[in-house]
Amino acid sequence: MEVRSRSGRNPHPRVVRLPDELVAEILARVPYRSLCRFKLVSRSWRGLSSDPAVRRRCPQTLAGFFFTTTPLSGPHRRVRHFVNASGRGAPMVNDPSLAFLPPGHRDACFVDSCNGIFLCRREDDTPSRVGSRYPYFVCNPATEKWIDLPDTEVTSKPSPTLRLGFDPAVSSHFRVFALVKAQNPFKLRDQVTGTEIYSSDTGAWTYRQSEWGDGTVAGCDSVFFCGTMHFISPGSSSLLTVDTDGRTWGKIPTPRDFDFIGVSQGHLYAVHLSGRGKDDRLSIWVLEDYAGQQWIKKHAVSARQMFGTRPRSFGDSYSFKVQAIHPEHSLIFLTAGKLSSLMSYDMDKKRVRFIWTLGENNEPAYPYVPCFSDWQLPGQH
Repeated sequence: MEVRSRSGRNPHPRVVRLPDELVAEILARVPYRSLCRFKLVSRSWRGLSSDPAVRRRCPQTLAGFFFTTTPLSGPHRRVRHFVNASGRGAPMVNDPSLAFLPPGHRDACFVDSCNGIFLCRREDDTPSRVGSRYPYFVCNPATEKWIDLPDTEVTSKPSPTLRLGFDPAVSSHFRVFALVKAQNPFKLRDQVTGTEIYSSDTGAWTYRQSEWGDGTVAGCDSVFFCGTMHFISPGSSSLLTVDTDGRTWGKIPTPRDFDFIGVSQGHLYAVHLSGRGKDDRLSIWVLEDYAGQQWIKKHAVSARQMFGTRPRSFGDSYSFKVQAIHPEHSLIFLTAGKLSSLMSYDMDKKRVRFIWTLGENNEPAYPYVPCFSDWQLPGQH
């Protein structure tokens, strides 16, 4: 006999089980953060939430940051960490150590990141002299895939400038740009004479001679946008550009020298830092018209305005460094103080929010937007 309450309703109504196909369609439309939480609903939902076909369709946003620390004692091996962009909740990356990599790759350091994939350098046999080899590889933490890059002349030199270009909305293939610099002792040491470009489509490097002009210097700060790599050129008030084929080279004039460039809300953003300590000032510019190369000053704020009385965790330093810009919101992520406190600054609300203390002896924090698109191996399309 069915038990009913006084209201005539069943106090324990039967739960209707949705077909897996319908659940998968629903899960494919929720943000990645929600997808991670839905793994706890049931065993079947955990399986569906982990399905690559569902994850590929799931809307992605900034999940958080990878960062690496080196212990002062012990074996001095790097320890890789992950912190959510909110600073709250269980890490959205369960195993930041990237245990899916072969043993010889796990102690690698990050060199660059772009739209969810990472360019890494192995250091199990750190070179001690010019001419030693630096093995590089690219990996995707979301799909747990990785590809070793073939050696080239640039990668065998100490401290080369390598940058990663990848846009999954356009292609599943990526590019790695390795700047070739002048070796003539009578010229600028960092003068760029060309670039070698690795294509995951062909699995090979191609050399292209620079068209930026003599004496051009490219810094390490860069961003991949609109199928083009953009480099900051220190002291020249310009950005240097080169496309994925190395056939189109250009310069974008800037209103001043920039210290950081990034992409947000479909536009190129740039940040200038000025002053020292408590007088540090941060100016944010946006390239509203890319074709017309029209820069607009979006925001300016000083360290004192952001932080007020110096937080105790900053130690003796107010000085900060920009780490990233949110791809969808008006948020700048920066670190400050001796212990590298990671925080976000909301340009609209003019509000600072603490996220995490990265600690001493840490390397840069790399933003992570999960990418579940299938990787094309060399020669495949």
